[in-house]
Amino acid sequence: MKYLLKIVFKDKIISLCFFASLLLNIFIWIYCFLNIKAGEELIYLHYNIYFGVDFIGEWRKIFIIPIFGLIILLINYSISIQIYLKNKFVSYILVGSALFAQFILLFASIAIVWINN
Repeated sequence: MKYLLKIVFKDKIISLCFFASLLLNIFIWIYCFLNIKAGEELIYLHYNIYFGVDFIGEWRKIFIIPIFGLIILLINYSISIQIYLKNKFVSYILVGSALFAQFILLFASIAIVWINN
């Protein structure tokens, strides 16, 4: 497994996508932590253009977004490492989709912070 990790992370596409995804996830954690104030108040957690705010909850629930991003990151990269030698293209799709998911979650967290301010 250690040998396989060395081979996989020598690939520039996989290593670049992995570190970009990891940095985006860390940024989401920091952004949510700095912009949502801990307190007893409820915050808006989801906004719909048809109904307006449709999900309200405790401030801690905003951290579901970066947790979900971390789960996506770990699952996609573990599968990508397992199938890298058999099919590099599918491995690239998995790491690209993990990076894309981090961008979507970043926009979602920015929207939630914007709604609450």
